[in-house]
Order: sequence, then structure tokens, then C-alpha cells
Amino acid sequence: MLALLIYVLFSSAIVFTFKYFGQFRIPTFQALVVNYLTCTLVGWLMSGSPSLAPLKTGGAWLVAAVVLGALFIATFYLVALTTQRVSVSAAAVATKMSLVIPVAFNLVVLRQAQRPYTALNYVGMVLAVVAIILTVWKPVPAPAGSRGAQAARSAWLLPVLAFLASGSGDTLLNYASSRLLPMPAHQALFPILLFGTAAVVGLFVLAGRLFAHVETMQWRSLPAGIVLGILNFYSVYFLIRALGAFGNDGAFVYPLANIGTILLGALGGYVLFRERLGRTGQLGLMAALVALLLLSYQEVLAAAGA
Repeated sequence: MLALLIYVLFSSAIVFTFKYFGQFRIPTFQALVVNYLTCTLVGWLMSGSPSLAPLKTGGAWLVAAVVLGALFIATFYLVALTTQRVSVSAAAVATKMSLVIPVAFNLVVLRQAQRPYTALNYVGMVLAVVAIILTVWKPVPAPAGSRGAQAARSAWLLPVLAFLASGSGDTLLNYASSRLLPMPAHQALFPILLFGTAAVVGLFVLAGRLFAHVETMQWRSLPAGIVLGILNFYSVYFLIRALGAFGNDGAFVYPLANIGTILLGALGGYVLFRERLGRTGQLGLMAALVALLLLSYQEVLAAAGA
């Protein structure tokens, strides 16, 4: 449970960091590339310069790491586009709702659960989705006119793509953690290769944008990216640790992780940025607390009886 709580802390801190990026006008994509370079370096140092011998044999774990790396930076980019062209709420709904993909995959395909799922657990999963929608949803009026309405409808393709990318990334990470990383050497290299791939993809995209004069390099993105990279690395690190601690039970870990991030994000938003939730948001937080209890009531009862 400790690893899961630490993950929630780092995941929420990433959200707060992006908020500060906006306030200080830090170029997000540039900081994002520096972030993945930092993640790669921190991962290498944290792993004690692991052996590269597993790379010679390759295998499905290596393919998964490369695909996940490209998917990670693509997801961030889709979320950024959704935020800019649709709304922040739409981006939040798309990424948080994506938990249903790894949960369904874990239960239907992997058939892997730390304990039997009861009706209350399934009600908790449904309520978790409802809580996420209520917490982040804000109606966005469509532009006037038929063309504006059509543009608004087509713009929802971005949240759908962000939803699919985020959910697919979580699902692949869950699958790799449970089926593709049997040896400690593979486990040590996996996050390094994941972040390294994201860094390489980001560097190519950034180089193209700089060469095409779409943007200019702003060096204040370097310290911002380093801070984000440290937070990002440890969020993924503790997510993998949390999955391992709960028997790679993504159906249990992902709903708790997402709801915990929303709760802490709402609290931090109020304390740090004076953001206030409306009645719908407050109802969402209450639903999240109930969902949290329903999802983990077996663990709560076991701890109480210990």
C-alpha cells in the first residue's frame, strides 16, 4: 500500500508542475523532452548501471519497452492537443476514464486477481468511473453556427485518441509487469529503455520543430524538464512497485491510483491555486471516497482484524 500512496503523491505532483508551467510560460514540449532524458539518466543511476546483456537476446519485453516509450510521449502530446483545442476537462476525463481499459484487460484477458471480486468491488469500479466524470467534467458550449458545431463534434476525436492511448499504455505496462519481466535484469532495464525511447522520439520531433522554425529553444525549459523528469520517473517506478505488491492486480491498483490522484489533486488545487469545486465536483469527491472503500474493503477488514 505504501508504494501506491507514494505513486499518488508523485502523480499529483506532476499535475501541479504542469500548472506551474502554464503560470511561468515554460514551453511544455521542450520540458517534456528534457523530462524523458532525465528519466533515462535517473533510471540508469537508480539501477546501479545495470548490465546490458539482456539486450543481446531481445524478446517481447524489449519490444514492449520500445512501444511503451513511443506511446508515452504520444499520449502526452494528445493530452496537450486536447487541452488546447477542446478543454482541460475533456483531457482529464479522457485520461482518467482510461482506467477501464486495463481493468477490463486484467479481469477478462489476464484473469489475474489477488482476491475474488465481489459485487461490491464491481460496484466500486463503476462508481469510480462516475466519480472521475463528476470530479473533472465541465460542460463546454459548442461554437455557434453549423460549421462551429461540426468542428466541435470532430474535435472530440482528440479526447477519444487520448483515452485509447492512455488506456493502452497502462494495459501494456500491466501486461509487461506480469508476463514479460521474469528476471531482475530485465526489470532493471525496462523503465530505462521505456524512457529512453520516449526521449529519442521527443528529440526527433523537437529537432524537426526547431529546424522548421515552428518554435525556438528556450533554456528555462531545462530546469523545468529536470524537475518533471524526476517526478515522472518515480511515479512510474512506484506504479510498477505497487502492481508487484498487489500481485499485478491492475483491476485493484488502477482505480485506487486514479481516484487517489483526483482527491489529492483537488486538495492541492484548492491549497496551492485556490481552485474551488462546484457542487458536481464535490459530489464526485464523495463518490470517489465511497468507491475507494468498496474497492478495498477486503483489505480494510483484514487490516482491522489483524
